[in-house]
Amino acid sequence: MLEKKERKGGIPMSKLLKQYNELKAKDKNKVYLFRVGIFYNILNEDARLVSKEIGLKLTDLSPEIIKCGFPVAKLEKYTNILKAHNINFEVVSNPTPSSQNSLYDNIIKKILDIDLNNTTFKEAFDLLYNIQQKLKNIQ
Repeated sequence: MLEKKERKGGIPMSKLLKQYNELKAKDKNKVYLFRVGIFYNILNEDARLVSKEIGLKLTDLSPEIIKCGFPVAKLEKYTNILKAHNINFEVVSNPTPSSQNSLYDNIIKKILDIDLNNTTFKEAFDLLYNIQQKLKNIQ
């Protein structure tokens, strides 16, 4: 049943939960930050602790999974905050599927190829709308 739950970056949340449980069995005092696509997710008891300590919003994904998180680009900011709160943590990087990497590469290439001097407002809007739709599909 969990396998059908939310997928982020191509990783079923049930696999992430399994990995979380395995890591917690080895060291229950560590908070684990899982790289999933363009976000870091923090699960269950770790999420409750981090939410309480630094105010990240909790999200219920299912009766078995609660999470909070932040964008990959903010890793340094949040690791500094965790350190300042004396929270012992480990960053767990899950590989991003190569098909997802190519989607990101295509989006970046499209942005880089824009001739800003010869783009109308409508073309710019259409391009941004297209990129937004592709990014939503990746999530």
